[in-house]
Amino acid sequence: MRTKVSKLAVVLTGMVVLAAAMGIYVYSRDSEGDPRPASETPMQSTAENTQSNQQETPRETIMPTKPAVAHHWRGVMIDVARNFLGVDDVIELMDLAQSLQLNRFHMHLSDDQGWRLEIPGWPKLTERSGGTSVAGANCGYYTVSEWRRLVRAAAARDLIIVPEIDLPGHTNAALHAIEGLNIDGVRPEPYTGMQVGHSSLHLAAPETERFVKEILSFVARESHGYVHIGGDEADATSREEYAAIVSMAVDIVHRSGAKVVAWQEAAPFLSEGDLIQLWDDRQDYAPIAEATQRGAQVILSPAYYVYFDMKYSDAEVMGTTWNRRIEIQDTAAWDPLADLGPIPAEAVIGVEAALWSETLRTRADYEYMLLPRLAAFSEIAMNGPLDWEEFAEELPDLARSWDNKGWNWHASPGVDWD
Repeated sequence: MRTKVSKLAVVLTGMVVLAAAMGIYVYSRDSEGDPRPASETPMQSTAENTQSNQQETPRETIMPTKPAVAHHWRGVMIDVARNFLGVDDVIELMDLAQSLQLNRFHMHLSDDQGWRLEIPGWPKLTERSGGTSVAGANCGYYTVSEWRRLVRAAAARDLIIVPEIDLPGHTNAALHAIEGLNIDGVRPEPYTGMQVGHSSLHLAAPETERFVKEILSFVARESHGYVHIGGDEADATSREEYAAIVSMAVDIVHRSGAKVVAWQEAAPFLSEGDLIQLWDDRQDYAPIAEATQRGAQVILSPAYYVYFDMKYSDAEVMGTTWNRRIEIQDTAAWDPLADLGPIPAEAVIGVEAALWSETLRTRADYEYMLLPRLAAFSEIAMNGPLDWEEFAEELPDLARSWDNKGWNWHASPGVDWD
């Protein structure tokens, strides 16, 4: 049974204040020692607060009555680099995440196809690569003011926002924008396709070190204490350069006072306090296990179960099929702590679903690909492996709440939605 609850009262014990350029945010330390938004008191102008007040106020949500027992990190990743979503649409997806009791909101902000965040001192990033995307569809970027608004909106929903600047691969948008990131000074053309593994930063380029330092330092200051540095699919990067660039990025984030999150390929360069995001079960898990011996922790995001850009079936127009087709029953069958191989279960800090946007255009598209699969993911994140028959009986009530909020969703077969 599910019941409506209002937002929890703020617990004042153990609070710390984290100051950043966007204002002052008050946090309490959660059970893992991570900063958790407890109250949001940005020192912004009255006009700015008034303008965005409606969007930043979270809705009342339908929440499970069972206590959270399974996973400390319960996240969803939204890709706005391949195709862009505006601030109001992102905040609506934050409402969706909060309604399912998720507590991490990971935003993929840069890739080959576009650069989505204004960075002071680097105007060409958004001037040249804020207007590109897959197939030239939805383009744009967040100004510093708009990003701060997203940070406030996340805090108001008890979400920790996790910005991702992907490097050293997935960087064609940055290379297109900045001559000095290219060894020969010649910018590549914008990339509007869907292939991966063809771009890379290079330390021999004159601006690379300054770029990595200033971008990651800024993002760390303007966020909730985490910076995701990517690290995946760097097929165009030599082993030596990969090691040097990733190690440099990790050091910069640490010096900025934030925690590092990175995809599993970066595991050899991560240690105590860092988070490894596992996504590809085709890769060897041994480097992840070795990193956990150094004190790193693991976020589970196996594409086989929780990559929600996978088509529901071949009948769907949206989505990709490089891994498999994923219906809600497939996600519901996931036991996160099974099949970890050499990775110790105690090193798993949580789980995160991912939605890549190569084939998506509108917020309704994102909603359709998330729902109802994200509901099954959330139940597993909160309570461990689920009982499908029991959960399927709850889905019609959830769907009615999605209808009431105007959210788009997929009527998966095998569920009595009436």
